[in-house]
Amino acid sequence: MRYSLLELNLQPGVEIFLVVLFLIVCIVGIFFLVRGIRKDRNRILAEKYEINELDSAVFTQMLAHAYSIADEDTHFAVMLLRINDEATLRASIGEKQMKRVMYTVKERLIRVIPHGSKICRHEADQFIVFIPEDLDGIAMTDIATVAIKEVTKPVSLISRAKITLNVNVGFAVNNEFSTDSVDLLQNVQIALANAAREGVNLFSIYSRELAEQQTEEYKQYQEIRKAISEKQFVLYYQPIYDLNGNKTVAYESLIRWQHPERGLLMPDKFLPIMEQTGDVNWLGIWAFEEMLKGYTRYATEQRGDANMIFSFNLSPKQLMYPQLAEDIRKVFKKYHVPAQNICLEIVEFSIFDKVPEVASNVLKLTQMGFKIAVDDFGLEMSSLKLLENYNFDWIKLDNKFIEQSKDDFLIGGVIDTLVGFAERKNCKIVAEGVEDEIICNYVRSLKIHYGQGYYFGKPQTYEEYFK
Repeated sequence: MRYSLLELNLQPGVEIFLVVLFLIVCIVGIFFLVRGIRKDRNRILAEKYEINELDSAVFTQMLAHAYSIADEDTHFAVMLLRINDEATLRASIGEKQMKRVMYTVKERLIRVIPHGSKICRHEADQFIVFIPEDLDGIAMTDIATVAIKEVTKPVSLISRAKITLNVNVGFAVNNEFSTDSVDLLQNVQIALANAAREGVNLFSIYSRELAEQQTEEYKQYQEIRKAISEKQFVLYYQPIYDLNGNKTVAYESLIRWQHPERGLLMPDKFLPIMEQTGDVNWLGIWAFEEMLKGYTRYATEQRGDANMIFSFNLSPKQLMYPQLAEDIRKVFKKYHVPAQNICLEIVEFSIFDKVPEVASNVLKLTQMGFKIAVDDFGLEMSSLKLLENYNFDWIKLDNKFIEQSKDDFLIGGVIDTLVGFAERKNCKIVAEGVEDEIICNYVRSLKIHYGQGYYFGKPQTYEEYFK
């Protein structure tokens, strides 16, 4: 005799248990089915494209072997893709989620590169691809364009949030510009650096013209990459002095490169290239965090003025980066530092009305409670009018304008106007480049109450200032 489940006279609790058990079995079954399908899909993808992922050492050996057996009719290419601000992104989302991001990038690259290619995680932020085909400029352009399009699609994180990557691509082929694998790898790095210099999500193909223009910059780029990995950058501090109160009210943090061979290098020796490659975003966030550590150490060890301010510069390139404010917020929340004790200095104020991201970032940083300073402010009436739209805490005047005001009536008049404007806006004017007592007294006569320069203290490390 047959009975259906509905005909059985079961207790209500038993019925619920059986339903729940049935649902659990279904869910588990679906989970294993989906996992199996995914594994099969990845296996089929790998087989379809005949692509293997190699480690860096094996990839280098493979490339050298390709050269050793190549004749004049053998052609191949190398594509190098770099994820911009990888270190900052890793710090923001964590190691586990970063692994997911890099896996997604690799999977997307596998879908778009030619059959028979070999892919390698070249560095923490780079993937390199060996393509055993004779590619012309059109083919390389097509591959690079599609790769950038795929990789820059939003990536879903474990937390269900989505992020969008910025990348650059370099391409090089074995030809008269490369006699061995070392040359080819250098050429593709030069191409990548050139793409990064032009902007984000762009590619560049190595050529004779590029070789002539970029060789020296490439050497500097490689040095900077090494300096980042070996933590050769340091912060120096210089006081900002209250001329009326005769005391230090702030310390500006200044980035220096402690080069192992060339000694201490000023920012003009490395920032221009870092702005071209996008590394300036990493450096800026690193410097911001180092400054927060310095302030925390000062507050703990010195037990000094609770109103002491620590400041540092944001480069124009950083200010144009849409994620700047969010990156700063993520770092700042790790430290118990009052926002009003941190000042962010902005150079090239004129870009405010030209680049929307700059004004947006500054507004967000102001809303977080940070003080904002305009550095190297230009004494033009157009700039003064632009100031009316923003509430800044400091305006820093370059020493050349102070010097010129002695003999130029018009510049002197603009400074008087600026001083009156600052009093009305409750904003501090800081004279930079105060190197001796004569300049200091002249600054006082201009009714400027704050100064910065060698007269008050040279840039020094934290240990030298606060030992």
